Amino acid sequence: MAEKIVAAYGMRDFRPSTCDLSARLAHLLAFAYLAKARSFPQFRLPMSTLFSETTHESRGAGVLSVSDLTSRLRDLVEDRVGDVRVEGELVDFTRAASGHCYFKLQDDDAKISCVMWCWQAERLAFTPEDGMLLHAEGEVSLYEKRGDLQIKVEALEVAGEGALQKAFERLKRKLSGEGLFDDDHKKPLPRFPKVVGVVTSGSGAALHDICSGIERRFPAARLLLRPVSVQGDGAGEQIAEAVRFFGERTADPPVDVLVVGRGGGSVEALWAFNEEPVARALFDCEIPVVSAVGHETDYSISDFVCDRRAATPTMAAELVVPARRDLLARIRENRQRLYQQIQRRVLDAQQHLDHLRSAYGFRRPAALASDARDRLDALRKRLQRAAGQQMARQRERLSSAESRLHLLDPRRPLDQGYAKVERDGSAVPDADQLAAGDDVRLRFRDGERRARIES
Repeated sequence: MAEKIVAAYGMRDFRPSTCDLSARLAHLLAFAYLAKARSFPQFRLPMSTLFSETTHESRGAGVLSVSDLTSRLRDLVEDRVGDVRVEGELVDFTRAASGHCYFKLQDDDAKISCVMWCWQAERLAFTPEDGMLLHAEGEVSLYEKRGDLQIKVEALEVAGEGALQKAFERLKRKLSGEGLFDDDHKKPLPRFPKVVGVVTSGSGAALHDICSGIERRFPAARLLLRPVSVQGDGAGEQIAEAVRFFGERTADPPVDVLVVGRGGGSVEALWAFNEEPVARALFDCEIPVVSAVGHETDYSISDFVCDRRAATPTMAAELVVPARRDLLARIRENRQRLYQQIQRRVLDAQQHLDHLRSAYGFRRPAALASDARDRLDALRKRLQRAAGQQMARQRERLSSAESRLHLLDPRRPLDQGYAKVERDGSAVPDADQLAAGDDVRLRFRDGERRARIES
């Protein structure tokens, strides 16, 4: 049996930093069996004597209980492995209310559970986060209640970024360089959406949180669910396909805003939302998208691409729809403000009318009309007087112009006995211009005569 175990797992898998949870017990048995053959001083124990005491008791007292077995395995691990220093990527980190920290360390081949008690966790100089590459120092032990192999960590040091964190940062830099995170591409959310699309697991708590939040805040909105797998193989492609389905407006009815997300989990559980196809589908979506992945401290690539990020699915419901209570309060406030403005306008008009009613004109209207008639008569007399004076001045100017025009009349000399001499239609003012034998025309006041110059 031991030879089969060794052949199945090989020496490479028996390092304390890469113990697989599904083969913890087999590893321990193989460790002991290979101790002498592999020349590990701390494991110098023949397989035949590994459970010699157990075999002796079993012959006399029957089979072992589970408690006895796990207790002996714990003693074996603590005695034969003891203190270790392990390097691995931090995943599934949680801090209990008591302050104790529970997490796992993993590499490409295996994963092991760890616990760090509160009095040791208080001395940490950093905040552990999933994806960190850590050095853990502590004692390898067995948790008897579940039969789980674990490391009771006494000290943690940051060694760098884990494989998942490196992949996350690499994709983040690539997409950021292509402009997928730019604010210029962010679309505003509709104020009163009629239909809200949801891409999440059809049976998860996130769906319940989103539905109950929208129903409580804005019952008029209709929800349209596209259920998908949110973790595991193929989850990323399902999410991307659902986003494209809504983005191409093939849904009936078409949605106004889309919520994409899931509940909290480890880095591995949330990894589907860090895949590049999902990010590009979200970027190409024509409708506004809200990302609601994990808890407030969880950040995914989808959070950076989407138009808005909600820390939790419940907060996503608060982002996509208004609160009915707030809307009703705003309507009541606006109604009250409108009523007050109308009252103010009516009061102002009433005060203006009262002022006019108390004015001098309203107290003595007959006297006011008489004064107006007197002013009108005076203006009419002034107008008539001014018009007569203007007419007289115009007549004088016309008479003067007429006199000047009469003096300039070319026929006036003819009336005094003079004649006008013309030759070939032109006036002859000088005698030197005529010679003997010239024919001329003499114009008189009452006609003309032809004549010839004799000398």
